[in-house]
Amino acid sequence: MSGGWSGISAALYSQLCGKTECRFVGPISPPIDLRAKAVSKALRLCGAAGSYHFFSERRLQWIANQVAESIDHGADMRFFHGQTPWIRSRIEQPFATYIDAPFPSYLRVFLRGQRFRQTDIDRISNVEATWLSRAEAVCFGSAWALNETVEAYGLGRSNMHVIGVGGCVTPPAHDTYDGGMRFLFISLDFAGKGGWMCWRAFQRVQRRHRDARLTIIGQRPPDPVLRSDGVEYIGRLRKSNPADVQRFREVLASAFAIVHPTHMDTMGMVLVESAYFGCPAIAPRSFGIPELVRDGHTGFLVDPGADAESYAERMMQMCDDATTYASMRRNARAVALHSHTWDAVGARLALALKIDPHLACRSHEHSGD
Repeated sequence: MSGGWSGISAALYSQLCGKTECRFVGPISPPIDLRAKAVSKALRLCGAAGSYHFFSERRLQWIANQVAESIDHGADMRFFHGQTPWIRSRIEQPFATYIDAPFPSYLRVFLRGQRFRQTDIDRISNVEATWLSRAEAVCFGSAWALNETVEAYGLGRSNMHVIGVGGCVTPPAHDTYDGGMRFLFISLDFAGKGGWMCWRAFQRVQRRHRDARLTIIGQRPPDPVLRSDGVEYIGRLRKSNPADVQRFREVLASAFAIVHPTHMDTMGMVLVESAYFGCPAIAPRSFGIPELVRDGHTGFLVDPGADAESYAERMMQMCDDATTYASMRRNARAVALHSHTWDAVGARLALALKIDPHLACRSHEHSGD
């Protein structure tokens, strides 16, 4: 799949364009600092912790220079997607940002097991904290991310706003699910998003429900998974390809439930996209996921660290209780369409940025829409 962080960026820009006059600047992505990368590699070869060379001081300054060259000094507000790449940018005018996690949380969630020098982590974190404190508005994809930021940096909440996240697929007009027990697993990182856990849970479910199926989209799973009974691997579907988008929609429309036992995530946008189609979720009570999945109402939440048996129990509970399952489908779609569309996110974004709603009308008149 594609979409993800870049899809969020495109959706936020589209929302801003519908509410005020905007100009896109970017992409800004200078090359890797090869000198810093070499130093980090040498440290690791010696058994020491490496440096976080992707955000070396040189590369952060390169980014800051490109921002300075591109910025529109006549704009009322500068809006940054993400935060860490921009922290060396000296913005004297009002600016805002959208983030899914502070830098320390990103390291803990996505790069756990990798060792970095504490001085390097502190260098980046301290500058990031200062940059965020100067923002007119810091918009978060989840309350979890906001709380992580406050805890990591000890910042006040006066400029912080939870605006949520939407899905990068258009919701259908109706829920067209017509039966079957097709469980769904979607990820570009099979192991990191809990693919093994999902498969083991599915095997337990299949012992009771022989007609159950597991459809996998994204990274190719290991051979033992591919060879097992009832598993279908569709491959990687790209949202830039209309045929892939149509196939993705067909799978979501026919899915019984999405199983997402991830241990490295922030929001889980695929849970929103599935819910558009009425597909309930089974996912951990971690990260920003409880803000997208209401336990017992739009799906099931499983405690962090739970085993495959715990996921299997929830999967079978859906299979065995048709009345509760039907209610979950209705609820999942209703909540997603009410709270987790980009129009809903855009409305919250406009409030956070204090955009005059009348500017949207003038913007459309100016553009001829």
